[in-house]
Amino acid sequence: MRKFLIFILLCLSLPVNADVIHEMDREGDHFVYVPDETPKHILVISHGMLSKGEAASDVANRYISRWVKYAEKYELLLIAPVFDTPRFGNLGGGYGGYRNLFGKYIAADEFVNKLVNRYSVRTTSGSKRFYLYGHSAGGQFVNRYVVTHPDNIIHAVVSAAGRYSYPTKSSKWPYGAGNLFKAITWKDGSRSRVAITRSLRNYALAAGKVSIVIGSEDTKRQPKRPAHSGNTRIEIANSWAREMNRNSKRYGLEGAVNVNVIKGIGHSSSALTPYCANVLFGG
Repeated sequence: MRKFLIFILLCLSLPVNADVIHEMDREGDHFVYVPDETPKHILVISHGMLSKGEAASDVANRYISRWVKYAEKYELLLIAPVFDTPRFGNLGGGYGGYRNLFGKYIAADEFVNKLVNRYSVRTTSGSKRFYLYGHSAGGQFVNRYVVTHPDNIIHAVVSAAGRYSYPTKSSKWPYGAGNLFKAITWKDGSRSRVAITRSLRNYALAAGKVSIVIGSEDTKRQPKRPAHSGNTRIEIANSWAREMNRNSKRYGLEGAVNVNVIKGIGHSSSALTPYCANVLFGG
């Protein structure tokens, strides 16, 4: 009996292979990956827009799975929120759900903050500051999160977004920093109200913490939006970077938003992921 108990204890002490875990909750679902070795920091992964017939959980799972090898290499705990249509979906009229930080039960940015707070105790740093990545619509979430919560970010990368929040009060959120007071109708007919004010100083602080990665073949013409300058994702990214860095200087800060154009790649999240990892962590 004693030998059997010793055997059980030895088995329990062995490292368990890490898996991507799907957690579900009324406010929103998420995936999490905790590597075998205790991670140092958190990386939040914001998936892109859903194609017709795709489930948000499948897309979020696919995105987080691409980052598992980087989690092991850079000692990261990964969190991928599931921005599904009923709770965080595109609302039309330019007010696209999670990409603009909106949510039915909880704002998309506050949902991320809640997840980071929950998992920060699982890291050696214990820090609630984190890395942030998102592609396309997820990149829209990233740039708008960073200008709203710059102090929460270690470094963020926007992968091939087509829309940004520019540092100007002359255009309303989500395309500028102007105040937005609006009633939102969700897919099921329920309504909520948003009252958003933004600080241009936060945009200045964000300019030292965000980079852009985009493929050289990502040349599809983008719809015109308030405050935006340029026709393609590359042109718009460059104009946003310039305006962010100019605004930073107005506050006596050194803006460092840079645009990394990757030769021979189009609008592909998978193809751009290795370059995004390099921008975030180097090597």
